[in-house]
Amino acid sequence: MKAVILARVSSREQENGMSIDAQLENMKNYIQRNNLSLLKTFQITESSTKGDRKKFVEMLGFVKSQKDKIAIVIDCVDRLQRSFKESIELDELRLKDKIELHFIRENLVLHRDSPSTDILRWDMHVMMAKAYVGNLRDNVKRSVDYNITQGRWQSQAPMGYLNRLDDNGKKIIIIDPDRAVGIKRLFEEYSSRLHTLGDLEKKVGQFGLTNKKTGKPICKSQIFIILNNPFYYGVMRVKGVLYPHIYDPLIDKALFDKCQDVMKGKGRISCKSSEIPFIFRGLIKCADCGCAISSDKKTKKSGREYTYLSCSHYKGNCTQQRVNESVLLEQIENEVLQKLNFPPDLLQELLDTLKSVLKAENNYVLDETARLREQQDKTTTKRSKLLDLLLSESITQDDYAKKKAELEEAQYNIKIKLDAHAQADDTFINTLESLLFIASRANELFKSSEVEQKREIINLLLTNCILSDGKLRFSLRKPFDALVNLTNRAGWLRNLDSNQD
Repeated sequence: MKAVILARVSSREQENGMSIDAQLENMKNYIQRNNLSLLKTFQITESSTKGDRKKFVEMLGFVKSQKDKIAIVIDCVDRLQRSFKESIELDELRLKDKIELHFIRENLVLHRDSPSTDILRWDMHVMMAKAYVGNLRDNVKRSVDYNITQGRWQSQAPMGYLNRLDDNGKKIIIIDPDRAVGIKRLFEEYSSRLHTLGDLEKKVGQFGLTNKKTGKPICKSQIFIILNNPFYYGVMRVKGVLYPHIYDPLIDKALFDKCQDVMKGKGRISCKSSEIPFIFRGLIKCADCGCAISSDKKTKKSGREYTYLSCSHYKGNCTQQRVNESVLLEQIENEVLQKLNFPPDLLQELLDTLKSVLKAENNYVLDETARLREQQDKTTTKRSKLLDLLLSESITQDDYAKKKAELEEAQYNIKIKLDAHAQADDTFINTLESLLFIASRANELFKSSEVEQKREIINLLLTNCILSDGKLRFSLRKPFDALVNLTNRAGWLRNLDSNQD
């Protein structure tokens, strides 16, 4: 059989390492061992979760143009896909006997007559690959959110401050000795009510407030941003919420408020109130107008509390009637939770599959960690060479400071990614365990859970939730869609629905 090789990395940095070479060697050995005839090799550098995947589409187009069936050989599932968006087209080609999918690390070959157990294994690998990327993204976000609550700014420091790394490689912000005095003077001049923004635009050059790249004085819009930035008196604004930060302020709050008074109160930010926990909060939209469905508690004369769901009517009135939360919960129990069940032999097969998924993801973590550590070493070497250039007077002090700041930023970002991989690895294992636990005991677990846990379970199982005429319309997430109403392995077959009325 003719075969094509697909080797993928997600970035140029990976491409420059050994990752893609290792994939190619592994796949060429596989082709030789299995007497396949290599037709073409595709080396792809693109993310599997972002953008249109033009190179992947090009590979698939080439395969479709062949008259004979083609074996697509991939090192492992996550090199082919980390989401389900490609599964539909790939599965259609498989069922038409146009392709076979050969996943080397998983020891998995998918063809037209593959048993449903193998198809489920593919689904599980894709789902967990997607989950790992999600966990990684969540851990980076969690790290950022934690730093914000600790008062650490996560972006470029505002004018008057400088981004630096301390001796332990941690990101810090220090006062810019060249611009801090000018920032304070800007606030003082504006608070006097004697100057407009236009007046200050003509004077800021005298204050030393110039753009680093062009050397030209800052413009009126930049002045406006500075005067409305609470960072200078000790708090940072993140998504409309104010958090105290840990850096030295340049002005006091009284001066900032005085400038705000001059602007007649523009730019004030109010903190959002915390949301009351409801099971369906943020999970359902209205079928009539597309607005969010909100929840509200009502107390009867008897003292009993009931929760009702209704359209928020953000776009105006619609015909959607409110519905008791218990009605939707009963629907989910009957249509989903009671139908999730595992025969003992199936449970064991899933356990074996998840173990192979974990092994594949561990290999991915090791590859990524090695690549990041190599980047880290190269960046450290560059910093050392940069210092040598400064000492030999081959570069100016300004060029040295600029390049040093870039390298420090790169080191910090690498460290964040390394920490995120370490955390994601632990979270990934927990996800595997939780998946089986929830799927095999969903109904029991749901009934014994608190509100927030119920909400998490529903979000894990269901997607595209819409309220229509008092009923919930939804789709089941993979692989739970294959497990509902499962009475035998025939229920796994993806083409079963096409054979039913």
